Amino acid sequence: MSKAENIGQVYQRFLQNEATRSELQQLFDFIDKSTEQELKDLLGSAIGESIKEDAALQHIALLKNVRSRVMHFAGTDTAPVIELKPRKRTIWYAAASVALVAGIAGLLLLNKTKTAQHSTDIMPGGNIAMLTIGGNDTLNLQNGTASGIINKTAGVTISKTSNGTITYTAYGNDTVALNKTNTLITPRGGQYHVRLSDGTEVLLNSESRLEFPVGFTGNERKVVLSGEAYFEVAKNKSKPFIVSTGKQEVEVLGTKFNVSNFAEDEGTITTLNEGSVKVTGAGATTVLKPGQQSHATAAGITVADVDADLYSAWKGGEFVFEDASLDLIIHKLSRWYNFEIDYSKLPTKKLYMRISRQVNLSEVLGMITTTSGIKFRIDERRVTVM
Repeated sequence: MSKAENIGQVYQRFLQNEATRSELQQLFDFIDKSTEQELKDLLGSAIGESIKEDAALQHIALLKNVRSRVMHFAGTDTAPVIELKPRKRTIWYAAASVALVAGIAGLLLLNKTKTAQHSTDIMPGGNIAMLTIGGNDTLNLQNGTASGIINKTAGVTISKTSNGTITYTAYGNDTVALNKTNTLITPRGGQYHVRLSDGTEVLLNSESRLEFPVGFTGNERKVVLSGEAYFEVAKNKSKPFIVSTGKQEVEVLGTKFNVSNFAEDEGTITTLNEGSVKVTGAGATTVLKPGQQSHATAAGITVADVDADLYSAWKGGEFVFEDASLDLIIHKLSRWYNFEIDYSKLPTKKLYMRISRQVNLSEVLGMITTTSGIKFRIDERRVTVM
């Protein structure tokens, strides 16, 4: 029997609440170490056919939630052992295993059924922002507005594409014009892409603000961020690029990284995808390598190894969370979908989740309900925990 056939049988036994302790350990080890394609193959074998891409990604998140919830129930990495009679053998499972299995069974049929209809729903966000030029003129940037040159003054041309990108082209030696500060602001439910005059690409997430000069005339390229943005910095060894959040500074020569300093971050979180960055804050300095994340607070800077792609998945149009608190997940969702919720009503849970940012809110909340059992109701721009 091949490894794939063996793990498929173990998975089937798990769905029937018949897996032994060692079999469940084998299944969870497989979940932890397997590629997405291997997990898709396993899930597809459970229903005897291939499954759609979106459904497969949701199944994988649910499988990881199963593991997380069993571990949480146990309180350690060793789940409880319960003797079931009259079978006279040890079965490893959590008290909520029946509900978990039902949830998996439901998701395995997701690609065959329609999404539940809601009387009220919220559409996803889009390319929406306000651009203030030199502290004077303010332009409304959103889908559908005209593309082409939107502003031309001494020293700079600002152009806009139809898909949500503005590009700065600086010229001449008018330092007064080049040093003018422009401000890009995204509301809740908005995001926007800007190409700065040095060629650096910045994607600004919802409810965020980026201040930057028209041109970079000094010995450094400095911008100020509030909220979250993903940076792909153009290389210039003689002129470092600096991102200031008020709580820390990130200095780079040319690299790719994500910076977030929302209130729930309790400081500034910098995640490095490529290259090298120097993080300075609270009297401390550290240098990050790819796959590392710093958390700068008033107490100092801590560094951890992470999957950097998880923290920048939003720029590719996905929500991806691994063992993330429900509170954090809802904060991220509320900005993109622009809704209010009473956070005090949220239970303390950690979830795995992967879903497109382009689906309606009801579908996202439906996935949370399936994987956690928590139910929600949408009323206009208000979400209530049931």
